[in-house]
Amino acid sequence: MNCIEQHCQGESHKSNNKPCQDCAYAESNDLLSMAIVCDGHGGERYFRSHYGAQFATEITQKAITEFVKNMADSTFTLSEGKSVFDRASFTAYSAATATDEQMESRAHKSLKWLFSSIISQWNEKISEHAKETDLTDWELSNVDEKYRKEFLSEREKDDATFEKTYGCTLMAYVQTPDYWFAFHLGDGKCVSMRVVEDLLVSEQPIPWDERCFLNKTTSLCDSNALEEFRYCYQGDGQFPLAMFLGSDGMDDSYGDGYNLYNFYIQLFKIIIRNGVEKANKELKKSLPVISKMGSKDDMSVACVFDDTNLTASFFKLTQYQKRELESSLKNVEDKIMELNKKIESVVNPEALDRGQQINFEYAKKDLEKAKEKAIKITHKLRFIKGEETKYRNRLKEIDPVIPPIESDSSMGLITEEQ
Repeated sequence: MNCIEQHCQGESHKSNNKPCQDCAYAESNDLLSMAIVCDGHGGERYFRSHYGAQFATEITQKAITEFVKNMADSTFTLSEGKSVFDRASFTAYSAATATDEQMESRAHKSLKWLFSSIISQWNEKISEHAKETDLTDWELSNVDEKYRKEFLSEREKDDATFEKTYGCTLMAYVQTPDYWFAFHLGDGKCVSMRVVEDLLVSEQPIPWDERCFLNKTTSLCDSNALEEFRYCYQGDGQFPLAMFLGSDGMDDSYGDGYNLYNFYIQLFKIIIRNGVEKANKELKKSLPVISKMGSKDDMSVACVFDDTNLTASFFKLTQYQKRELESSLKNVEDKIMELNKKIESVVNPEALDRGQQINFEYAKKDLEKAKEKAIKITHKLRFIKGEETKYRNRLKEIDPVIPPIESDSSMGLITEEQ
């Protein structure tokens, strides 16, 4: 296993030097791999959410490490020293769809213990920080007076709470040799890549919370945060090829489907071709550009991936891209054929009534748009195939058994073709 992570200040934060409110972390070794992304809330009321995200990341890393250690001992094990995830097929949980069986399971109770521990430690940490850290010059200059007064007033209370000031989301993925699990509170997206019947499947394994919509999100600062965690796990020996975590700045830039998946696929392919160090440099360089071109928000990416057979993974990734693009191209070509038939069926456009003329003009405009889309998809396919060719030919230099194929092209992490 191996990992990669980066985060950056959003374009919209640069004008007033607003701190980056995202935090990302990843680690990997033979016994434990994890990725964590926390996103501080952007509103003025949450003016210390960058600290909240940092503390949540640090606390979660330590809590996960302790949780996995306990799982290997006796605290959360079943008989014969087996973990509560032992032999478990893929299981997903959200409060909205929970069954009684899930609620009573040892796995659920164990994970709730983990979440409760994280929340408790986070609240303790932010309270300590709030009482020990005076308002900074930036906060005095940029935070609305009513929020500053509210903060200072809370500091005078023995039972003060500062969740809103430090509010943030939390997302994490954990993998051991025996099981994996992931959990999420808030927005952002967790994207898994796994191989099913020799084909790559990209999906979002953690159930979504419909309350996370536009600028609304669940959060560690919610009074019922413990009940808002969603999670998934598996312990039957099946593991993802890779798991990517991204803050909402990523999906606000790329959307919630193929374009987002394709970004992570391209990143994975850069890791495979060039190694983690160079991929990290590319990601560090690219995230500010993505923020500027897209959401303008802070950006975070953390990933854990299987590095045991990267060459095979590369071709699985490329196969997936080609399959998706070819399917999209087929749909567009069908649309072009349909529009052509509709337009050609009109023998005398001048004889159409007003409504029919409007529909006729719309059909012609839609046809032009469809043709432009077909050209773009074809161009993307050419790049993907060229990238595959370049990699295969590079392997050919190392192993003559691998047959070369013609053509040459290459895609970086960010190109207009994406």
